[in-house]
Amino acid sequence: MIASIVLRSVTSIVVAAALVAGGEARASRAIRGPGTGPSLPGDGSSPVRPIRPPFAGDDRPPAAAPTNGHPEFASPHADPIAVSGDGRFVYVANTPADTLDVIDTAARRVVRRIAVGVDPVGVALRPDGRELWVANHVSDSVSVIDTDAASPTFHHVVATVQAFDETGQVTAFDEPVGVTFASDRKAYVALSSVNRIAVVDVTSRQVVRQLEVTAQDPRAIRARDGRLYVVSFESGNQTVLSGCLTPIDGDRCTFGIQEHVIRFNNIRSVFYDADIVRDPRMPDRDLFVFDTETDALIETVSSIGTLLYGVTVDSRGRVFIAQTEARNDANGRAGTRGDTLAELDNRAFLNQIARVDCGGGCAAPRILELEPLPPLNPGKDRALATPWAIQVSDDDATLVATAASSSRLFTVDAESGAILGRTDVGGIPRGLALESDPASGRPERAWVYNAVENSVSLVDVSRPAAPRVVATVTLDDPTEPLVKQGRLAFHDANATTTGTFSCESCHSDGNTDQILWILGGPKCDAPGCTQIQPRSTMPIRGLRDTLPLHWDGVPGDPFGGTNGQIAGGPLASAPPRCSGELDCFRDLVDGSLSSTMCDLDDCGRNDAGLPGELDEDARDAMAVFLMSVPYPPAPSRPIDDDLSPLAREGFENFFHNSGRGGCGNPVSGCHALPLWAGTNSTSSGSGFDAPTFRGIQDRWLQTPNGRALLYDLLVLAPTLSEVPWRFETGHDELASWAMGFGTPTTPAINRINFGFGPFAVWQMFLEGGTGFSGAFARQVTIDARAAGASRPETEARLADLERAAADGVIELSGEGVRFDGGTAEPVTLVFARGVYAPRRGRATPLTRGALLEQAASGALLVTFTGRLGPNVGFENPQPLLWSEPQPGRAVLHRLPHLPAENPMELFGRHVAPGAFVLVDGRRVDGTVGCAGGGRLPRCDDERVEIRIDLDGTATPGMHLLQVVNVGGLTSNEFPIFLDE
Repeated sequence: MIASIVLRSVTSIVVAAALVAGGEARASRAIRGPGTGPSLPGDGSSPVRPIRPPFAGDDRPPAAAPTNGHPEFASPHADPIAVSGDGRFVYVANTPADTLDVIDTAARRVVRRIAVGVDPVGVALRPDGRELWVANHVSDSVSVIDTDAASPTFHHVVATVQAFDETGQVTAFDEPVGVTFASDRKAYVALSSVNRIAVVDVTSRQVVRQLEVTAQDPRAIRARDGRLYVVSFESGNQTVLSGCLTPIDGDRCTFGIQEHVIRFNNIRSVFYDADIVRDPRMPDRDLFVFDTETDALIETVSSIGTLLYGVTVDSRGRVFIAQTEARNDANGRAGTRGDTLAELDNRAFLNQIARVDCGGGCAAPRILELEPLPPLNPGKDRALATPWAIQVSDDDATLVATAASSSRLFTVDAESGAILGRTDVGGIPRGLALESDPASGRPERAWVYNAVENSVSLVDVSRPAAPRVVATVTLDDPTEPLVKQGRLAFHDANATTTGTFSCESCHSDGNTDQILWILGGPKCDAPGCTQIQPRSTMPIRGLRDTLPLHWDGVPGDPFGGTNGQIAGGPLASAPPRCSGELDCFRDLVDGSLSSTMCDLDDCGRNDAGLPGELDEDARDAMAVFLMSVPYPPAPSRPIDDDLSPLAREGFENFFHNSGRGGCGNPVSGCHALPLWAGTNSTSSGSGFDAPTFRGIQDRWLQTPNGRALLYDLLVLAPTLSEVPWRFETGHDELASWAMGFGTPTTPAINRINFGFGPFAVWQMFLEGGTGFSGAFARQVTIDARAAGASRPETEARLADLERAAADGVIELSGEGVRFDGGTAEPVTLVFARGVYAPRRGRATPLTRGALLEQAASGALLVTFTGRLGPNVGFENPQPLLWSEPQPGRAVLHRLPHLPAENPMELFGRHVAPGAFVLVDGRRVDGTVGCAGGGRLPRCDDERVEIRIDLDGTATPGMHLLQVVNVGGLTSNEFPIFLDE
């Protein structure tokens, strides 16, 4: 155990970091990239006590009334709109504004905006119509809204459903999407990121159990007639890379994984072909049916579609699924057997509705094709790209659905599958609430949530062959206009020459479709490599500051440097085609629109004469959007930002490893600080650009060329890693990740080179910062129950949120009602200077104790949320910290050791004036400025200086340093060491 030391005097520590403005033409520096990692030997085996701040939270200066920022998380949707039972109101999840908007159906205007959690994405009315539940995707919560018009809390949040682990610090309710009710007593919530369904007791608001879904990313769910129907969004299509352990047959098996993956990581496919093939042995589970009485799994249906967006069920037990089917194997053969984009006919996906009859046990799925099959094209005016929302009329005869990327509503005969009619609605419709005639059950009108345009269209569907828009309601939207325009372009199928898919089709909700593609480009020029290599889809989340954005120059490496596709070998170099980050993002947009999104026989030209669709304004806006999507908060980050001992060990292993080097070493590794990414890496001899490891916990397809997809490799997993892979539970992110590490006795690369296994580093990914405090988006509802029987838990949650607000990493505010006699008055409270003060008016501020006492007496009901300040978005990116390799040392690079290296310098970017310092998640006294010349945010040579004052009680060992922009985002963790 490392002993504690007491510093006899306050130690001043000067640390340096640097900044470069977005879009500035500093191409060579961004190529070199922020990179740090291991430094000097140190014992990281024992937990260390965090460095604590020398001030109490209540002593911080008062905060101004918050003007909250709303990052563009590009969250998914499942049933984000509903109509009240009496037809008076439409309820819609206004995702960018963090509100539940109430539309008066007669006046056709918004009459109430109810503050809920961050990124509301799904809604459901309780069967008795007295409550509406709203799934908050980023807050990891469900807001319960009173919809009883006779109640004093009508149209107010009355409870918050959430769950935490045994520490009370980490969510156990991660990224909810779809909500449905089995009865007035039981609800189900799809926890998309953890592949589970939460079962919630409606009365107690408690999660009573979680149901396992052995497939990826359940989102859309529906309960009806004693059954719960769950569809897996990233269900896959059984396509894999053609490696195996069995003899090579030239068809399903074209290379041996023992030789080319296990013994030698042959990522360039040298002297073998890597094909994309369909392997029926791969798990492909799509539809799950549970009994709502017992919660037992009744049936699983496989091989329905690739990406499953929406589900509805009629009274006969027929299940209808809005989906797409990927054609990634259409050009998946290497060499001369057809590996060009022309093979796809600019039809990367088929747009479909699947029907599964489950009335007496589920039958084989029947696929309803919505467009002519390739090579025929439907024409843009007829295309129905990305079927998303779907509902069935009460008479079971008509399906009403939306084609999100075509911005259309369409109707379908539920029996024959024939398309009846279609009409244009607003931009990117993802939600649909259908009203049927009470007497006949025929469809009458549909309310459509246009999620990216952020509007609601009212459509008359009483004549299914001729649906028509009769009104549009615009919702309040804080999204930056250019970002919004760019997101519309990214989701718009008009970006393709056929109109049948969009950029978002592969990068769904900013993430990945989890499958392999061959997207054109030059064949590999290395000796023995003759193919266009398959590549896995990368997320668009967190792309900023990770230039040049490509693995190997497909569809082009705009930033130059070493490149896996350049003639002359793996270390050949090319000059950049762009200068500055925004310019390079625009280059990426142009390259994609002229290749992946184009009919190569007739690509066409835009208004500037460039090949492909979309005009110049849309292309510029899409580049801005691509720079604006952050990763959501880390799934296991504690509320108090004090990372677990295992995650700290992961930082030590990855970036230091007792001085031996690490995966994050910019010289010997590919995934350096600050963003766990590498540019023009030479460690593999390939010149590849390694993408970020952020978000890796949601990408089970992880190794180069998608080799984690190989069935035989997965079968080998129990002997290759400490984490077994089980076929019956489907693809597992940790198992795929762990195959690169091996056991103490197996020759896996990381065990040999770095001497550590997968678990600690995996925990680092689960907890490591993505720009947000663990307190961001967290919620707590203060009512009589919370202030009474649950008071200890409530006080602990409030204390964590208050401390984060006092530290300046969130702004804590609450909305609710105050009861005075028989009346209920809306109230908004803001936490500042240790008390809760009304945002408006002269009412007396409340201490935490007084707040809870008023709630306990029934006089107050408030829901508090940790929100962001105004300085977020495209103009306010995440600040970054890194260090350069240590001069004169080939492998090790410098991580600061205190107090000997005082003052010190780091490199950094996007550090704004007034930025302050965190150590181990807590604010400490200090200053941030430029080292040498310049002035924040423009320091010379990207060097800034951070001065922090320690209180003399910190334990020797590794600590984690961050900087925070006032009212904005938090930097990556930067390891520092305190010596005795």
